[in-house]
Amino acid sequence: MADWEELRELTHQMAPPDFESLAWTARHRQRRARAALGVFAGLVLIGGGIGVAAVVDDDKQILQPAGDPSSDLPDGVLALPDDDPGEDFASLDAGRYRIALDDTLAFDVDVPDKTYSHSDGLFLSTGPVVLKTEVAGESYRVPVNACQDNYIEAVGPTVTDLVTAIRDTRPYRVSAPEHVRFAGARGTYLEIRIPAGYDATPCRDHRVALPGNPGSYNNLEPGYIGKWWILDVDGQRVVVQQDCVCAPQKLDGAASIPRSIAFTPSS
Repeated sequence: MADWEELRELTHQMAPPDFESLAWTARHRQRRARAALGVFAGLVLIGGGIGVAAVVDDDKQILQPAGDPSSDLPDGVLALPDDDPGEDFASLDAGRYRIALDDTLAFDVDVPDKTYSHSDGLFLSTGPVVLKTEVAGESYRVPVNACQDNYIEAVGPTVTDLVTAIRDTRPYRVSAPEHVRFAGARGTYLEIRIPAGYDATPCRDHRVALPGNPGSYNNLEPGYIGKWWILDVDGQRVVVQQDCVCAPQKLDGAASIPRSIAFTPSS
């Protein structure tokens, strides 16, 4: 598994935290907590990462810091804490947190204990399962060929445009689209898989690229399974995805996390 310094570059953009490191953080912290017997110990986090939120300025195509959630939060909703000292993630207690997506939109989500926030809540890792939520505007991209091409192609502005582009991408195996209402928004649900038996040796780093904003997409190895909700939230396209390189039962066991999401204006 790569070190933090070993960041991969795709289409000349810096990669986000490596997916393995997101899941590894949660698994490793839980094992250390059980073994430490109350004695404080440092954590060495492995994998690649950057410490910025993936809110993209569509004109300049650069990453911008996410807007701060409201300081006047309703009862029972918490602001994300700062990153742990010396780390690029924040350890979360069980609770409901508000996470800003951009200057106008945020969401609240319930997470269990031993969940870790990366990149200001863009990624929330719980064991091997990672929840990623982001605005998917004009800069949101889908690989032309997720194995062979480094070039990432922009898609049209609608939910249907993005669903069509994803379904046309190889080697994804994509379920039939389902029209859904999710957190009060209308959209489409997809399940995306990269079969465990797929030969990724010709691919970049032996991994397959997933859709995302510049600076926020991940490369995953075969065995990936993801639940994707592509939504129209008050005129903004938003993608909620729950990812895992694991047995489907692990992903199903974390289904309560995305079900708890509620979108709200960000002040």
